[in-house]
Amino acid sequence: MIVYLQSMSMSFAVCFGAVMLLAIVGWFYSLWVDEVSIVTPLWPMMVLVCTLIFNNLSGAEGALSIAIQAMVILWAFRMAVFLLIRDHYRPEHRQYRLMRIEFPSSFYLKSLPRIFFGHAISAWIVSFIFAILLFDIGGGNVQWTGVHSFAVGAFTVGLVMQTVADYQLLCYNRSVQRVSGTFEQGLWKYSRHPNYFAECFIWWSWGIFALPTGNILAIISPIFVTYIMVNVKAAQEVEDEIASRRPDYRKYIKSTSFMVPWRSKL
Repeated sequence: MIVYLQSMSMSFAVCFGAVMLLAIVGWFYSLWVDEVSIVTPLWPMMVLVCTLIFNNLSGAEGALSIAIQAMVILWAFRMAVFLLIRDHYRPEHRQYRLMRIEFPSSFYLKSLPRIFFGHAISAWIVSFIFAILLFDIGGGNVQWTGVHSFAVGAFTVGLVMQTVADYQLLCYNRSVQRVSGTFEQGLWKYSRHPNYFAECFIWWSWGIFALPTGNILAIISPIFVTYIMVNVKAAQEVEDEIASRRPDYRKYIKSTSFMVPWRSKL
């Protein structure tokens, strides 16, 4: 047990150093291009790097290890590529533009700890579930079960849902017909945030994947991601700000489910 905890602690330290290094590299890149939105696609890659570190240091092998790495690779690269494409066609994120206004002379100095290190720490926290999984696999404590098969299926559903939702909104935002209205078609007809719902779905599928380990701490990551999606990404303040720019968004709020896809309320 002592060796197990020492190995896991070392892997967490290595993971922390890796995400901080990636944050610093991303920050220097933001200085070069005068744009900090690169931190968004960088975040899933931080999670992926931590997963690969945990896999290497835990000595995990076999189908379970391959499944975890494959899922995280698919999720991370899909998200990173999509965010790079999306952000190429739009200005810097609104919260960062507001931060530039608030700190006109010290924005870049403050962006390193507030934006880049903040993303790095959150990636480090959510990666905890993969440490638990891979170290248990490396210790020979877990074998493939029907729970794992179900979790892989749930992950696939979540990934497809997120891909569809992101693609639908991207196409709408790039349409010449768009003025300032709210997109209410496809998955966005049934949820105001289907992409965030899918993100939660993916992380809870990994929580299910971790069930056979019997380690209750594995739910820290899904809970943390769900909190971020619900209380930060889709917070009331965010929706109020959107409504201030889009007059029809108030009606959209009243008629459409917050996050879980559901039929129209009206």
